[in-house]
Amino acid sequence: MASVEGLVLVDKPVGPSSFEVVRGLRRRYRAKAGHAGTLDPLASGLLLVLLGRGTRLARYLVGLDKRYVTEIRLGLRTSTGDGEGDVVEETPLPTKAQILALEGEVELPVPQASAVKIAGERAYRLHRRGVSVEMPLRRSTVHDLRILRFEPPLLELGLHVSSGTYVRSLADVLGGHCRTLRRTAVGPYRVEDADEDTVRAPLAALLALPERRVSEDEAKLIRSGRPVPGEGRGPIALWMGEGELVGVGQAREGLIRPETVFT
Repeated sequence: MASVEGLVLVDKPVGPSSFEVVRGLRRRYRAKAGHAGTLDPLASGLLLVLLGRGTRLARYLVGLDKRYVTEIRLGLRTSTGDGEGDVVEETPLPTKAQILALEGEVELPVPQASAVKIAGERAYRLHRRGVSVEMPLRRSTVHDLRILRFEPPLLELGLHVSSGTYVRSLADVLGGHCRTLRRTAVGPYRVEDADEDTVRAPLAALLALPERRVSEDEAKLIRSGRPVPGEGRGPIALWMGEGELVGVGQAREGLIRPETVFT
């Protein structure tokens, strides 16, 4: 049986964890599998799952911008930033102007119920045991914030944010908590295109990168770890033939040096 490798776009439902989704695809395709950016069990939407050698490409996907649609219950903060936590505070309702003011650079605390590691342990595990810890702050960018529905105390937002932005933290800043959360896009990938029956070629996992077609001789150089000429700066997808991925190289000073190579 030929090894399976590439990218699968999954529309994760509410309920299972990202790991459970990955585990199901690993069994189905009998291949190594991993995701490029987790979704909480209570969140739904687009999950990027890489199979086989494609798992080596995760580093080029985890930093992509994300798009979400979320419904926030204003006026009540919870211990987890979502509906599963205990109500810890009643707050005044924000105005539309205060909501829209969140667009731009923001510094937000990481939610206590997140998967971030604190002293080597997941924050959500510490939270479940009742261990109180000071969560780190993380600088994020809200590229676009749109009010889709404003019927206090309910607020529905459409968000385009930088990687690593916690939507629950945005809800907390507004004095509320997330009732629903759905990821609609990761970089150039859209949830409307999700299909667990389709494994996209490894090159399709690099749509966000510039590309350079290489010759057979250049492919041999790349696979032996040697650079090839090329303009640009940063990671570049290198391919040949009918879309066969040779690898990813770092472009700098007129050369592309191999970084991730597919032999």
